[in-house]
Amino acid sequence: MRTSTFRTFGIVVAAIALALTTACGGGDDKATSGSSKGATSSAPSAKDVLAAAVKDLNSGTYGYAMKIPEGTFTGSIDPAGKQQVKVDGVAAGGVKYTIEGIALGADYYFKTSIPTTGINAKKWYKLDRSKIKKDAIIGLIEAKDPTVSQGLVARVVTATQSAPTTITGTYDLTGGGDLGIDDAAVIQALGEKAKAAPFTATLDGKHLVSLKITVPAYGTVAEQALTVDYTGHGQPVTVAAPKPADVLAAPAAVYGLLNG
Repeated sequence: MRTSTFRTFGIVVAAIALALTTACGGGDDKATSGSSKGATSSAPSAKDVLAAAVKDLNSGTYGYAMKIPEGTFTGSIDPAGKQQVKVDGVAAGGVKYTIEGIALGADYYFKTSIPTTGINAKKWYKLDRSKIKKDAIIGLIEAKDPTVSQGLVARVVTATQSAPTTITGTYDLTGGGDLGIDDAAVIQALGEKAKAAPFTATLDGKHLVSLKITVPAYGTVAEQALTVDYTGHGQPVTVAAPKPADVLAAPAAVYGLLNG
């Protein structure tokens, strides 16, 4: 998947790619109801069921794993102000990298394997948030809705609850922004398919546990997919500061990377 396709983590991937380059170079309404035609009108539509599951997602703790061809993003969220994230990615040229972030209230910690002069890949760096002017990378660490779940339902065009735990339908990619396509050339190449990308959402009865959005094939580009898995709904999230011996105050090189 091209980084311009799903902007949620594409911004981060693009920012890291730039850093690597610098370092190395120096229901149906249309939402169809999931119930049969003979069902009572009081039964919630498939879209309503999905909306309830998505709303519930950000009301408690959970873990997530989001996968796109450029990498995997995993993390834990606690609305009380504790969260962590790890990115295992591949930048242009096949260069692998990791970034990790921890937010505990106002305390931020950052670690990365991006080869940069002045940054030790084995150390965590405590950040002064006021010194970070760009949000491409720090935004991932502090995002309250890192998988952009709250913007999902508004993009759903059709939805059918084909089973108690399964909702399928179509999704509009043309709105751009998070979970959309910003590249006008890609949208043009997709044509009407851009407004009808297939999706499948899996529930456990109340919570959203997985989501798959498929970008149809276009031109010479093969079909591509975004997947998100959600785990540990409502369970305690263990997010702790790194051991003091592993932490350094962030030097100028770290802020240069985050603001690059």
